[in-house]
Amino acid sequence: MKDSNKKNAYQKTLQSYRNTEILTANKEAILILLYEGAIRFLKQAIQATEKKDLPEKGRLIGRVQDIVNELRATLNHKEGGELATSLDTLYLFITDRLMIGNQDNDTQKLNEALGILATLHEAWQQAVSSLRNETKTAENR
Repeated sequence: MKDSNKKNAYQKTLQSYRNTEILTANKEAILILLYEGAIRFLKQAIQATEKKDLPEKGRLIGRVQDIVNELRATLNHKEGGELATSLDTLYLFITDRLMIGNQDNDTQKLNEALGILATLHEAWQQAVSSLRNETKTAENR
């Protein structure tokens, strides 16, 4: 088997695994996956900006914006109250940084968005972990 065929087979298998992971994941896991995707794409966009690969930078920032828009759309303002409002404000700020960073090829603005996404990702990971631990403790009683 040629290397390119092996690579294509590997990519198809990996994509199939990712699709299965997403389709069988709970809401919390999907949230974490969304953050991980946004962070990964934004890091790649920063690299593309530094390499002056403007089409790739634009494509990747578009993917990050799609994820941030999805995160905003899933906010439940009735149940989430102040937390949902604060997250909405942060998502709007991230979107602003992405647009300016894209328009001006400004990696500083993109890094600001990345920092916020990374902080939120870490906070959600801790919250999900804590929730799982509480659930296990309650089940063991």
